[in-house]
Amino acid sequence: MTGSEAQETTGATMEAQCPLCTLAARVPHVVRAAVLVALAVLVAPVTNQLNPLGIPWLLPASGRPGIPRVYERRLPEVKAAKARDLLHQGDVVFLDSRDEKDYKLDHVPGAVNVPMRDWERAWPKMRDNLPRERTYLLYCYGAKCGLSTRQAKRMLGLGYTHLVILEHGWAEWTKAGYETVLHPKGQEKKP
Repeated sequence: MTGSEAQETTGATMEAQCPLCTLAARVPHVVRAAVLVALAVLVAPVTNQLNPLGIPWLLPASGRPGIPRVYERRLPEVKAAKARDLLHQGDVVFLDSRDEKDYKLDHVPGAVNVPMRDWERAWPKMRDNLPRERTYLLYCYGAKCGLSTRQAKRMLGLGYTHLVILEHGWAEWTKAGYETVLHPKGQEKKP
């Protein structure tokens, strides 16, 4: 028996055992590919919705794009006014997630710089000074930044549970005219 005869015999045996295989063999490759793509498009949104780490398809009410639902509940946001109250109460440590060069230009008084873009270098130097029992308020550049949220997610994974995000970050803090290292008494509000 030659190789082609063996393939024909095997193919005939498969077709006899599996009617679905016979049908699939008659359908063009393009149609089969289209069916697979359609199935993927239908299954993906359902899987995403059922997954607690799934990403919301529409902008959530909080306005925090790209943050999985499970983290949204564990990482509450506070407005700048509430953050300022927390700063004056002294019960919270401010963590500046921005780059070191921007931190050096100006930052919230008493804030500790742990640049998210340089996490692997910065975190080992800081972790011993940041006890897990404390409450941390993280901030980055602004509403679309996401560095503070990424950093908070990493900290959750390391056992930190008392984490809060400054809504709209540094941009909102300075827009409100609150005190900074360069402006200890605050600034006049910009119209």
